[in-house]
Amino acid sequence: MLRVVNIKKTFPVDQGAQVNALKGVSIDVPDGEFFTLLGPSGSGKSTAMRCIAGLEHPDEGEIYIGEQCVFSSKRKIMVPPDERPIGMVFQSYAIWPHMDVFHNVAFPLMYGSSGPKPSKEEIRNSVDEALKLVQLSGYGDRPATQLSGGQQQRVALARAIVRRPRLLLLDEPLSNLDAKLREEMRVEMKEMTTKLGMTSFFVTHDQIEALALSDRIAVIMQGEIVEMGRPHDVYTKSDNKLVAAFLGTTNTLEGQITGTGSDTKLETEIGALTLGARQNMTTSGRASVAIRPEAVDCLRENPGSGANVYQGTVKRTMFLGTFIDGEVQIGSKSLRVSFNPYNTFSPGEKVFVRIPPERCQLID
Repeated sequence: MLRVVNIKKTFPVDQGAQVNALKGVSIDVPDGEFFTLLGPSGSGKSTAMRCIAGLEHPDEGEIYIGEQCVFSSKRKIMVPPDERPIGMVFQSYAIWPHMDVFHNVAFPLMYGSSGPKPSKEEIRNSVDEALKLVQLSGYGDRPATQLSGGQQQRVALARAIVRRPRLLLLDEPLSNLDAKLREEMRVEMKEMTTKLGMTSFFVTHDQIEALALSDRIAVIMQGEIVEMGRPHDVYTKSDNKLVAAFLGTTNTLEGQITGTGSDTKLETEIGALTLGARQNMTTSGRASVAIRPEAVDCLRENPGSGANVYQGTVKRTMFLGTFIDGEVQIGSKSLRVSFNPYNTFSPGEKVFVRIPPERCQLID
């Protein structure tokens, strides 16, 4: 449905130099998918979205929305933003303060793309339906200045979907909300886009939002896509050290690979770490593994059997509500772990650490 082909974009900086914001980005998003472009500040994610929206002019490449080519450097095609079948929600919401809710949502219908305008009755019905979808029925006459942050976000979302666009572009729309409201809006946004069957392209630097909302995630760094896949796979199976670190806290262990097949091990500073049988893995040389804190089991009693069991000492704990962030010292190495808040450990307490082989991510 959305096809981005080898998009490149540079920006001039001081003294004639240039910054390569996008270095040949290609993305294919099928109809109805919720796709997220995730990356740190300055990675090129917002530039990619602005190119798709028509707010930036790429240097090279092509962009298709459905069967329509909206940009092509070779064919000199550059469809203006208001003529593209898109709806967009900005980070700042961009709500008109001098308009009421109804006219904010109706704006794309009244002043949008060229062609026949809908009747007043059609506009009223479309706005009412959009407000109902974002749970703002009855708010049409409310002045925009009397809305809370969460309500403004809903109005911006209603305005983006009122024309039933083929593609919904979401530019970090939840970043200005408080933590509880952000969590609620994640659920609502996912349910709404699923109900409408709308293809969504979401840009964010927030790993939790990306993992919670997406059907697929592409991680972009320094203008290049470095990882793409389903959220669970990108989080648990990435072989890219930078991606593994960006997607959350991780422990990194390095060592020499020994053994073959199911007896493959990595000799590390905490001892031999059994990796089990892995496809396409060399049987010699040095390697690194990433281990998530939540992948580590912490026990008071020695499990007695099983691979990758080590004894350590709890170094510190920090209560964070849903889990306890902690560190366990094993020899000279300190491992970040996640303790169950209902099974608390204290600093200085002895603990047995178990790391199941299937939770060890080989990384480059």
